[in-house]
Amino acid sequence: MMITYLILAHRYPEQLFRLVDRLDAAGVHFLIHIDKKVDEGIFSSITDRLESRGNVHFIKRYKCHWAGYGIVQASYQGLKELKERKIPYDYVCLMSGQDYPIKPNDYIASFFKKHEGKSFINTHKFPQPHWIYENGGFDRIQNWYVVTASNQYGFPRRMFKNNRYLNKLFSATLGRVIPNRKFPANFDPYGGAQFWGLHKTHADYVVKTIEDNPSFFRFFRNVRVPDEILFQTVMGNHPHAANELVNDTLHFLEWNRPGATLTIEDKDNILNSHYLFARKFDDTVDPQITNWIDTTILRRNK
Repeated sequence: MMITYLILAHRYPEQLFRLVDRLDAAGVHFLIHIDKKVDEGIFSSITDRLESRGNVHFIKRYKCHWAGYGIVQASYQGLKELKERKIPYDYVCLMSGQDYPIKPNDYIASFFKKHEGKSFINTHKFPQPHWIYENGGFDRIQNWYVVTASNQYGFPRRMFKNNRYLNKLFSATLGRVIPNRKFPANFDPYGGAQFWGLHKTHADYVVKTIEDNPSFFRFFRNVRVPDEILFQTVMGNHPHAANELVNDTLHFLEWNRPGATLTIEDKDNILNSHYLFARKFDDTVDPQITNWIDTTILRRNK
Protein backbone atom coordinates (compact mmCIF):
# COMPACT_ATOMS: atom_id res chain seq x y z
CA MET A 1 0.00 0.00 0.00
CA MET A 2 1.17 3.51 -0.85
CA ILE A 3 0.34 5.93 1.95
CA THR A 4 0.80 9.69 2.10
CA TYR A 5 0.75 11.43 5.47
CA LEU A 6 -0.49 15.02 5.29
CA ILE A 7 0.94 16.55 8.48
CA LEU A 8 -0.09 19.94 9.88
CA ALA A 9 2.58 21.15 12.32
CA HIS A 10 3.00 24.37 14.25
CA ARG A 11 5.50 23.62 17.02
CA TYR A 12 7.87 21.04 18.50
CA PRO A 13 10.15 20.27 15.51
CA GLU A 14 11.78 17.33 17.31
CA GLN A 15 8.41 15.63 17.67
CA LEU A 16 7.79 16.16 13.96
CA PHE A 17 11.16 14.59 13.09
CA ARG A 18 10.39 11.63 15.31
CA LEU A 19 6.92 11.21 13.81
CA VAL A 20 8.38 11.13 10.30
CA ASP A 21 11.03 8.62 11.39
CA ARG A 22 8.44 6.31 12.87
CA LEU A 23 6.05 6.41 9.90
CA ASP A 24 8.70 6.21 7.18
CA ALA A 25 8.50 2.97 5.25
CA ALA A 26 8.42 1.62 1.71
CA GLY A 27 5.64 3.30 -0.29
CA VAL A 28 5.24 6.19 2.18
CA HIS A 29 5.34 9.91 1.32
CA PHE A 30 4.94 12.98 3.53
CA LEU A 31 3.32 16.30 2.72
CA ILE A 32 4.11 18.69 5.55
CA HIS A 33 2.50 22.04 6.31
CA ILE A 34 4.34 24.32 8.71
CA ASP A 35 2.12 27.06 10.14
CA LYS A 36 3.06 30.40 8.61
CA LYS A 37 3.21 31.88 12.12
CA VAL A 38 6.34 29.78 12.71
CA ASP A 39 9.57 31.81 12.59
CA GLU A 40 11.39 31.59 9.24
CA GLY A 41 14.57 30.44 10.94
CA ILE A 42 12.79 27.52 12.58
CA PHE A 43 11.03 26.72 9.29
CA SER A 44 14.38 26.63 7.47
CA SER A 45 15.87 24.32 10.10
CA ILE A 46 12.95 21.92 9.63
CA THR A 47 13.23 21.88 5.84
CA ASP A 48 17.03 21.49 6.05
CA ARG A 49 16.56 18.44 8.26
CA LEU A 50 13.87 16.70 6.20
CA GLU A 51 14.11 17.76 2.57
CA SER A 52 17.06 15.47 1.92
CA ARG A 53 14.60 12.61 2.17
CA GLY A 54 13.19 12.02 -1.28
CA ASN A 55 9.72 11.29 0.07
CA VAL A 56 9.21 14.46 2.14
CA HIS A 57 7.60 17.52 0.56
CA PHE A 58 6.64 20.87 2.08
CA ILE A 59 3.46 22.58 0.91
CA LYS A 60 2.35 26.20 0.68
CA ARG A 61 2.00 27.74 4.13
CA TYR A 62 -1.01 29.41 5.74
CA LYS A 63 -1.57 31.03 9.12
CA CYS A 64 -3.60 28.59 11.18
CA HIS A 65 -5.55 29.84 14.18
CA TRP A 66 -7.49 27.32 16.20
CA ALA A 67 -11.11 27.21 14.93
CA GLY A 68 -10.12 29.27 11.88
CA TYR A 69 -10.12 29.03 8.09
CA GLY A 70 -6.36 28.53 7.72
CA ILE A 71 -6.59 24.91 8.83
CA VAL A 72 -8.93 23.95 5.98
CA GLN A 73 -6.83 25.98 3.55
CA ALA A 74 -3.75 23.99 4.59
CA SER A 75 -5.57 20.65 4.44
CA TYR A 76 -7.04 21.37 1.01
CA GLN A 77 -3.67 22.65 -0.22
CA GLY A 78 -2.17 19.31 0.74
CA LEU A 79 -4.77 17.41 -1.27
CA LYS A 80 -4.21 19.69 -4.26
CA GLU A 81 -0.44 19.35 -4.14
CA LEU A 82 -0.75 15.60 -3.74
CA LYS A 83 -2.48 15.60 -7.11
CA GLU A 84 -0.33 18.28 -8.75
CA ARG A 85 2.95 16.65 -7.73
CA LYS A 86 1.67 13.32 -9.09
CA ILE A 87 2.67 11.52 -5.90
CA PRO A 88 1.56 7.88 -6.14
CA TYR A 89 -0.68 6.88 -3.26
CA ASP A 90 -3.59 4.69 -2.25
CA TYR A 91 -4.49 6.52 0.97
CA VAL A 92 -3.87 9.97 2.40
CA CYS A 93 -4.05 10.44 6.18
CA LEU A 94 -4.47 13.85 7.78
CA MET A 95 -2.26 14.15 10.86
CA SER A 96 -0.99 16.77 13.27
CA GLY A 97 2.63 17.20 14.28
CA GLN A 98 1.71 16.02 17.78
CA ASP A 99 0.31 12.66 16.64
CA TYR A 100 2.12 9.35 16.95
CA PRO A 101 1.53 5.87 15.53
CA ILE A 102 0.29 3.22 17.94
CA LYS A 103 0.53 0.40 15.42
CA PRO A 104 3.63 -0.72 13.47
CA ASN A 105 3.98 0.33 9.83
CA ASP A 106 3.36 -3.16 8.47
CA TYR A 107 0.12 -3.34 10.46
CA ILE A 108 -0.96 0.06 9.08
CA ALA A 109 -0.28 -1.06 5.51
CA SER A 110 -2.17 -4.32 6.07
CA PHE A 111 -5.09 -2.44 7.59
CA PHE A 112 -5.50 -0.27 4.50
CA LYS A 113 -5.08 -3.27 2.21
CA LYS A 114 -7.84 -5.06 4.09
CA HIS A 115 -10.18 -2.06 3.79
CA GLU A 116 -9.09 -0.89 0.35
CA GLY A 117 -11.66 1.41 -1.25
CA LYS A 118 -13.11 2.54 2.08
CA SER A 119 -12.44 5.94 3.62
CA PHE A 120 -12.39 6.75 7.31
CA ILE A 121 -14.02 9.99 8.37
CA ASN A 122 -16.17 10.79 11.37
CA THR A 123 -19.24 12.62 10.08
CA HIS A 124 -22.82 13.19 11.24
CA LYS A 125 -25.59 15.08 9.51
CA PHE A 126 -26.71 18.22 11.33
CA PRO A 127 -27.92 18.48 13.99
CA GLN A 128 -24.67 16.88 15.14
CA PRO A 129 -25.57 14.98 18.33
CA HIS A 130 -22.27 15.82 20.06
CA TRP A 131 -22.64 19.58 19.54
CA ILE A 132 -25.80 20.15 21.56
CA TYR A 133 -24.41 23.38 23.06
CA GLU A 134 -23.95 24.80 19.56
CA ASN A 135 -27.48 24.10 18.37
CA GLY A 136 -26.35 20.82 16.84
CA GLY A 137 -23.67 22.70 14.90
CA PHE A 138 -26.02 25.18 13.24
CA ASP A 139 -24.60 28.07 15.30
CA ARG A 140 -21.21 27.38 13.72
CA ILE A 141 -22.49 27.89 10.18
CA GLN A 142 -25.36 30.37 10.66
CA ASN A 143 -23.34 32.96 12.60
CA TRP A 144 -20.74 35.12 10.88
CA TYR A 145 -17.48 34.19 12.60
CA VAL A 146 -14.25 36.13 12.66
CA VAL A 147 -11.42 34.10 14.17
CA THR A 148 -8.24 35.74 15.39
CA ALA A 149 -5.19 34.44 17.22
CA SER A 150 -6.81 35.17 20.59
CA ASN A 151 -10.58 34.96 20.11
CA GLN A 152 -13.60 33.92 18.01
CA TYR A 153 -16.28 36.51 17.37
CA GLY A 154 -19.72 35.35 16.25
CA PHE A 155 -22.32 37.70 14.78
CA PRO A 156 -25.13 38.18 15.67
CA ARG A 157 -24.89 35.56 18.43
CA ARG A 158 -22.00 34.34 20.56
CA MET A 159 -19.97 37.50 20.12
CA PHE A 160 -18.96 37.35 23.76
CA LYS A 161 -17.47 33.99 24.61
CA ASN A 162 -18.34 33.85 28.32
CA ASN A 163 -21.23 36.28 28.72
CA ARG A 164 -24.69 34.88 27.98
CA TYR A 165 -26.41 38.16 28.82
CA LEU A 166 -24.42 40.19 26.30
CA ASN A 167 -24.80 37.45 23.68
CA LYS A 168 -28.58 37.53 24.18
CA LEU A 169 -28.61 41.31 23.97
CA PHE A 170 -26.59 41.43 20.76
CA SER A 171 -28.63 38.59 19.27
CA ALA A 172 -31.81 40.60 19.87
CA THR A 173 -30.35 43.76 18.34
CA LEU A 174 -27.85 42.73 15.67
CA GLY A 175 -30.02 39.76 14.77
CA ARG A 176 -32.54 42.15 13.26
CA VAL A 177 -29.89 43.64 11.00
CA ILE A 178 -27.55 40.74 10.30
CA PRO A 179 -29.45 37.69 9.02
CA ASN A 180 -28.38 34.11 9.63
CA ARG A 181 -26.03 32.76 6.99
CA LYS A 182 -27.48 30.29 4.50
CA PHE A 183 -25.54 27.09 3.94
CA PRO A 184 -24.50 26.55 0.30
CA ALA A 185 -27.23 25.07 -1.86
CA ASN A 186 -27.04 21.40 -2.86
CA PHE A 187 -25.17 20.46 0.31
CA ASP A 188 -26.53 19.15 3.59
CA PRO A 189 -24.23 20.15 6.48
CA TYR A 190 -22.28 17.40 8.25
CA GLY A 191 -19.77 17.60 11.07
CA GLY A 192 -17.34 15.43 12.99
CA ALA A 193 -13.74 14.94 14.13
CA GLN A 194 -11.02 16.78 12.20
CA PHE A 195 -8.69 13.95 11.23
CA TRP A 196 -9.42 11.44 8.49
CA GLY A 197 -7.96 8.84 6.14
CA LEU A 198 -9.19 9.05 2.54
CA HIS A 199 -8.85 6.54 -0.26
CA LYS A 200 -7.45 8.15 -3.41
CA THR A 201 -10.84 8.08 -5.16
CA HIS A 202 -12.38 10.07 -2.33
CA ALA A 203 -9.44 12.46 -2.04
CA ASP A 204 -9.87 13.21 -5.76
CA TYR A 205 -13.60 13.64 -5.17
CA VAL A 206 -12.95 16.23 -2.45
CA VAL A 207 -10.61 18.23 -4.68
CA LYS A 208 -13.00 18.14 -7.64
CA THR A 209 -15.99 19.09 -5.49
CA ILE A 210 -14.20 22.14 -4.13
CA GLU A 211 -12.84 23.11 -7.54
CA ASP A 212 -16.34 22.90 -9.00
CA ASN A 213 -17.87 24.86 -6.09
CA PRO A 214 -15.49 27.71 -5.16
CA SER A 215 -18.26 29.62 -3.36
CA PHE A 216 -18.80 26.56 -1.15
CA PHE A 217 -15.15 26.70 -0.08
CA ARG A 218 -15.25 30.47 0.53
CA PHE A 219 -18.33 30.06 2.73
CA PHE A 220 -16.14 28.41 5.37
CA ARG A 221 -14.01 31.53 5.78
CA ASN A 222 -16.57 32.68 8.38
CA VAL A 223 -17.43 29.30 9.93
CA ARG A 224 -16.28 28.36 13.40
CA VAL A 225 -14.00 25.26 13.43
CA PRO A 226 -14.48 24.66 9.68
CA ASP A 227 -12.02 21.74 9.69
CA GLU A 228 -14.73 19.76 11.51
CA ILE A 229 -17.38 20.59 8.89
CA LEU A 230 -16.02 21.20 5.38
CA PHE A 231 -14.51 17.82 4.52
CA GLN A 232 -17.16 16.04 6.56
CA THR A 233 -19.86 17.78 4.51
CA VAL A 234 -18.24 16.91 1.18
CA MET A 235 -17.93 13.25 2.10
CA GLY A 236 -21.28 13.11 3.90
CA ASN A 237 -22.91 14.21 0.64
CA HIS A 238 -20.96 11.67 -1.42
CA PRO A 239 -23.45 9.64 -3.51
CA HIS A 240 -22.03 6.35 -2.17
CA ALA A 241 -21.32 7.45 1.38
CA ALA A 242 -23.36 4.65 2.95
CA ASN A 243 -21.24 1.95 1.31
CA GLU A 244 -17.83 3.55 0.96
CA LEU A 245 -17.33 5.48 4.21
CA VAL A 246 -16.48 4.18 7.67
CA ASN A 247 -17.90 6.68 10.15
CA ASP A 248 -14.85 6.79 12.40
CA THR A 249 -11.42 8.32 12.62
CA LEU A 250 -8.11 6.47 12.62
CA HIS A 251 -7.03 8.28 15.80
CA PHE A 252 -7.27 7.35 19.44
CA LEU A 253 -8.30 10.31 21.59
CA GLU A 254 -9.55 10.61 25.13
CA TRP A 255 -12.96 12.01 24.16
CA ASN A 256 -13.96 12.50 27.80
CA ARG A 257 -10.97 14.86 28.18
CA PRO A 258 -11.23 17.24 25.20
CA GLY A 259 -7.85 18.51 24.10
CA ALA A 260 -6.08 16.34 26.67
CA THR A 261 -2.39 15.54 26.34
CA LEU A 262 -1.76 11.81 26.58
CA THR A 263 0.59 10.64 29.32
CA ILE A 264 1.97 7.38 30.62
CA GLU A 265 -1.24 7.01 32.63
CA ASP A 266 -3.06 6.44 29.31
CA LYS A 267 -0.85 3.53 28.26
CA ASP A 268 -3.37 0.77 28.94
CA ASN A 269 -6.07 2.47 26.89
CA ILE A 270 -3.58 3.04 24.08
CA LEU A 271 -2.39 -0.55 24.19
CA ASN A 272 -5.95 -1.89 23.96
CA SER A 273 -7.02 0.53 21.24
CA HIS A 274 -7.81 -0.64 17.69
CA TYR A 275 -6.83 2.74 16.21
CA LEU A 276 -3.71 3.29 14.11
CA PHE A 277 -2.63 6.63 15.58
CA ALA A 278 -3.12 8.64 18.76
CA ARG A 279 -3.12 12.30 19.71
CA LYS A 280 -1.99 14.42 21.24
CA PHE A 281 1.49 14.10 22.71
CA ASP A 282 3.74 16.71 24.26
CA ASP A 283 7.29 15.78 25.18
CA THR A 284 7.51 18.83 27.45
CA VAL A 285 4.65 17.37 29.50
CA ASP A 286 5.46 13.66 29.42
CA PRO A 287 8.23 12.18 27.24
CA GLN A 288 7.75 8.73 28.78
CA ILE A 289 4.64 7.83 26.82
CA THR A 290 6.17 7.96 23.32
CA ASN A 291 9.25 6.09 24.56
CA TRP A 292 6.92 3.44 25.97
CA ILE A 293 5.03 3.20 22.65
CA ASP A 294 8.35 2.75 20.83
CA THR A 295 9.55 -0.12 22.98
CA THR A 296 6.26 -1.83 23.86
CA ILE A 297 4.11 -1.43 20.74
CA LEU A 298 6.39 -0.49 17.86
CA ARG A 299 9.31 -2.57 19.11
CA ARG A 300 11.70 0.24 18.35
CA ASN A 301 14.65 1.51 20.33
CA LYS A 302 14.47 5.15 21.34
